[in-house]
Amino acid sequence: MSRLAWVTGDRQIAIAAADGSGANLLTAGIAQQFGAWGQLARPQAQWSWPTWSPDGKWVAAFMVEGADEESSPVRVQVLGVDGVHQELWWEAGGVAPIYLQWQPQGEALAALVQRSGELNLLAIRRSEMGRARLVEEGVPVFFSWTPEGGRLLVHAGDRGVARGRLVLRDPFGTAEDVIYDRPPGSFCAPVFVGGSALWATPEDGGSLIYASTPDGRRARPIINRKGLCALIAAPGGSSLLAVANAPGGEGTPYAGIDLCDLVSQEVRPLTRMPCLAFFWSPTGEWLLVAEVCSDDNCLRWWKMAINGDAPVPLGTFWPTRDVIFFLHFFDQYTMSHPLVSHDGRHIVFAGYPAGGGHADLSRPPRIYLCDVDRPEEPATEVDGGSFAVFSHG
Repeated sequence: MSRLAWVTGDRQIAIAAADGSGANLLTAGIAQQFGAWGQLARPQAQWSWPTWSPDGKWVAAFMVEGADEESSPVRVQVLGVDGVHQELWWEAGGVAPIYLQWQPQGEALAALVQRSGELNLLAIRRSEMGRARLVEEGVPVFFSWTPEGGRLLVHAGDRGVARGRLVLRDPFGTAEDVIYDRPPGSFCAPVFVGGSALWATPEDGGSLIYASTPDGRRARPIINRKGLCALIAAPGGSSLLAVANAPGGEGTPYAGIDLCDLVSQEVRPLTRMPCLAFFWSPTGEWLLVAEVCSDDNCLRWWKMAINGDAPVPLGTFWPTRDVIFFLHFFDQYTMSHPLVSHDGRHIVFAGYPAGGGHADLSRPPRIYLCDVDRPEEPATEVDGGSFAVFSHG
């Protein structure tokens, strides 16, 4: 059963059941931060990017004391869903929080932070709290844990250099780096499907997507696309891959979505709708697609079934700043931050009511739940907040 976590209106972390019931605050708001009698309260803590552990017992998040990320230390905190246990895994100054991803076994975290204009990918594990190992640095940095959780496959670049690097790295052990022979093309996060790594390399003015062993051997071409590519693996060990390309490059819409079967190598179109982002339902039966509706001044959610059923509209909204950032880098965030509940029944999002050419920004943003089996019903308001995510099961 999925659970829900979100960033509240005052930048705290709350959790609830998948339907929004039984809400509980995991972090302390300003009223709870008074010390002994006569002491002043500490500055209000600001929390961001709640990230569920694989077993659903913990929520990792960034925490900054006060509102100034540039001068205040950034902490990686791990919160027990019992509301009692809280662990400080790492703390540093001079960084800005970007992204967290649990190791599949739940014993470590990969943390992406920005320092002096560059991105730093760090690995932190529970057995070495307080110590972070620098895995890679550059701009951009995208990555994925190997399925067994022992290594990270990292796509990194350097400013002013056209081609980046694709490196398989052991963040905690002594295994040698494996540098992929072919340089990475115009794509973002590498993915794993079964025992294969999926990535792209430049080819004939586009990006040729390859499947290989995790160490880059026995590479075979799968599909060629022009422009920026996004690859999203279907859940549950399926051989399906959702592939999209933005011919105009970064910042332009993806020109529809194709489904590629990695066993048969059959490619078939799912939709030709220009889209901003897309996500698999954990059931593997449909994709959640975000469309930019310029005429209506909003984003629209769609349910796209892979069996050919007609697309189902799931509502419109104007996104928060956190959601805009999330959607821009959706192929990285989808590995760790599900917007669809484990049973495929609900989607969650944060924003403002919008549609018909108007966005209602008259009050703070809200967290909304939509029942995908009842798309005609209005989305349910859960709470005020800027970002929300489901647990993995």
